[in-house]
Amino acid sequence: MDTGYDFITPEFFNILFFKQKNLVIYPYVDVKHIHSLDCFTIGHDIIDIDSTGLENIHDIVEFETNNSYSQQPTFYYLLNVNTEDIEELLESSNIRCIINTSDNVEHLTNGNRFIFYNKKSKSFLNYQPERENLLFEQHLIQISQNEEVLLDEILKIKSTATKIYSDVNANTNSDNLPNLLSEYDQIYWDKILSFTGCYFNVEIPKFRRPMTTSKKKSSEPLRDFSYEYDFILKTNRKIGQKFIQLLHDYRFDKVNPANLEIDQLYYPKKLYNYLRNRHWTKGIPQDFITNWIQKLYTNSSFDEIDRLDFQIIFDKLHINPVQKFSHIEEIKTLKEPIKVILETDNELSKKEIETIPPIENFQEFKNWLLKKLDELQNLI
Repeated sequence: MDTGYDFITPEFFNILFFKQKNLVIYPYVDVKHIHSLDCFTIGHDIIDIDSTGLENIHDIVEFETNNSYSQQPTFYYLLNVNTEDIEELLESSNIRCIINTSDNVEHLTNGNRFIFYNKKSKSFLNYQPERENLLFEQHLIQISQNEEVLLDEILKIKSTATKIYSDVNANTNSDNLPNLLSEYDQIYWDKILSFTGCYFNVEIPKFRRPMTTSKKKSSEPLRDFSYEYDFILKTNRKIGQKFIQLLHDYRFDKVNPANLEIDQLYYPKKLYNYLRNRHWTKGIPQDFITNWIQKLYTNSSFDEIDRLDFQIIFDKLHINPVQKFSHIEEIKTLKEPIKVILETDNELSKKEIETIPPIENFQEFKNWLLKKLDELQNLI
């Protein structure tokens, strides 16, 4: 089933807005959901044309494009287009559009003015996202709670681009461009300038960029905390996946991307090493751990085995979480027998528990611990 969220992605953001390219989407997408792409067509007048029963849709679009009196260019949603008409539309040099068809048209893929997207397989035919720098798009989508907020961010970029275009036309030098771009981190400037050039069909002059504060190199060599990261992922896949997700959430909320290397943005193990060396020098912070526990605890598939694995991770990394699982008392490895107070028929009796098996004998320790968890559960 189609949803609008299928199209609110960094890839479509990059293709339609920043690169100002056209799309051919197949097979059929209903009109409501395909229009979720509207936010990436800022700066255009939108027109829908359903080609069902129409002849010469190419000529109609060409005529409308060349005879428009609007101050903004027109962006067309061309719906239910057949293969023959798509072939003609691909030859048009000055239209902006999204074409939707029920036909399999992958054989028409040619060049990169029209990006072909197979909705069924969720894959692009002539666009490789892994070769694109999508950091700005990812950042804007991440900080936007909904489409309205994202639209505001895109409108701000369009406004900045308009100021740049006006400045380039009015001045013989480009000294003012850094001021116009100052609201954004320098790592995003090229993306905004590229959009300005594509949308306004203008060449942006080179200009001197202000010096950025260089990253301070510690006199001490960076420690490698990869063994911690690897232990988390190897112990429990479910816990590890949530850990990676929260690492990226923390990066978006707490870390200036200008301080990160490219691989630290893309690879969670490298990001974890950066955080442990720069932000978490005393270990993973309690607020992160609490969030980690709460996120997993609300997962209905999180069972007693997962809780045990979580405690094993905490023991290995010497973590004593403030937040406890409500179904589990804090688990400690003790060298001496302990005494617990059991309540039976309103009478209290003391019972000494057998010595805890050593954790080195993991299977025996695990069986013992599960047994004790069952006993604790019965007491609750």
